[in-house]
Amino acid sequence: MYRHSAGLGRVGRDLFRYYTTGRTTLWDLSVWHAAARTDEVVVVRRMPWTGELWHYTREEGETDVAFAARIRALEPPQWRRPTEDPEGLAAGAAAEKHVLLALVHGGVAPEGASGSVYRLLPGPADGCGLTPLTAGDLVAALG
Repeated sequence: MYRHSAGLGRVGRDLFRYYTTGRTTLWDLSVWHAAARTDEVVVVRRMPWTGELWHYTREEGETDVAFAARIRALEPPQWRRPTEDPEGLAAGAAAEKHVLLALVHGGVAPEGASGSVYRLLPGPADGCGLTPLTAGDLVAALG
């Protein structure tokens, strides 16, 4: 019994260390790509029964690293727009533009947009004409 408990304790410590030592997430990768490609980033914030679009604009002289850090930390954006349909509003904002969509739910499908989409879960984004990306594509593009 002692060996089993010691083994579980070690696994628990290892998992705690793994999940608290700043591992890179898909959110991190998405933010880095967005901040390096554009001066405007829109984040869909989903909350129970409602949502918001958070709009970030690069400040004058702000580096890619500083812009990404501000977005990643979800610091207050330049403006917020509450909505009951954040995916629909985001799709409208991205329509007819060149975009990089990085989504948990594939619920944003902008009409007439060009560019790429990474989505964790399937949805309307799958058939909207954007080039699909995998998590590996996001990592590989960082070179």
